[in-house]
Amino acid sequence: MSTDDATETTANDLGGSDDLLSPMEGTDSDDVHNDDGDEVVDPPEGWSGVDKFGMSAEEQRQGESLDQRLAEEVPDVDESDIDLRDAADGVGGDEPLLGSDAAPVEPGEHDGQIDGTPEDGDSLFPVVE
Repeated sequence: MSTDDATETTANDLGGSDDLLSPMEGTDSDDVHNDDGDEVVDPPEGWSGVDKFGMSAEEQRQGESLDQRLAEEVPDVDESDIDLRDAADGVGGDEPLLGSDAAPVEPGEHDGQIDGTPEDGDSLFPVVE
């Protein structure tokens, strides 16, 4: 390699076209948030989905039956999540259950409600009065 190569203009010297970065800047580890550029992505701990129905072409053609789909479902609520105070046994239809998660007495009213609309929580922005 001769010393003449050092005086030639390269793509990195010119920068990218328009608003693009030069090739060297585009792979700068600071810009890609990759410390020194030598880090790699770790593989997942285990396989996900490869043992389920529909992974082969034959299974995809057949389609999954309703019984198979229902067998995979997991209930959102189990027996321990149900509050027995909410049960309708021995309580009149118009009497509220105090201390439970039943609906409020007056529909449309919410705790902490200031005006006609329910509050969604604290404001994201400070209110200066």
